[in-house]
Amino acid sequence: MTIENLLKVIPPPAEPFEAFLGTWELIEGDLGTRLPQDYKDFVRLYGSGRFLEFMGVDVPRSRNPNLRLETKVYWLCHGLGPLEFLPHPMWPAEGGMIPFGGTDNGDYLLWIARGAPDDWPVAIWNLRDGAFEVIERDLTDFLAGLATGEITTGMLPSDLLPCDRPFQPHSARPNAPSDVVRDLSGTGKPDFGPLRTRLKFPIRPPF
Repeated sequence: MTIENLLKVIPPPAEPFEAFLGTWELIEGDLGTRLPQDYKDFVRLYGSGRFLEFMGVDVPRSRNPNLRLETKVYWLCHGLGPLEFLPHPMWPAEGGMIPFGGTDNGDYLLWIARGAPDDWPVAIWNLRDGAFEVIERDLTDFLAGLATGEITTGMLPSDLLPCDRPFQPHSARPNAPSDVVRDLSGTGKPDFGPLRTRLKFPIRPPF
């Protein structure tokens, strides 16, 4: 799959913030897996920022550890404890979850790493209440579908659209906190602030 659908809906910023232009072999070597091409195109063209004023996609080598892909993958894939707490196995288990972003409600955005990387669907998981849903779209098709209203999910708020600023680079957000995803509790877990209301649709089973 490609990033073309997203480019048609939301043009990338003229000056992306922390766009990753480095060597993917090093990143993928650190992670131990190849990554989807549409993700690589996304972080190169859009960089780090807020999507629909509610969610963000992590980028490699970000100066902010809360928004750095490698840090998120290591923390979630190796630091969550017993598997009984998980709605689905974490990578590196076969077909496991790999995090790539998050929302202001504390949801994690993840890939389900089954099959070839370009075929990985995305999932939404809220660690606080255990809600979990798999969306059978790749990352950028998922984002494009949210922006057009084609995709709706009970995991996300009902007021995402309309949105005047569908994508805003972090550097373009005046007075925004530098770490966006904060740890105010001292537990090492991110604090995303007040929850926004979700749609009241049934949650689909993961498979």
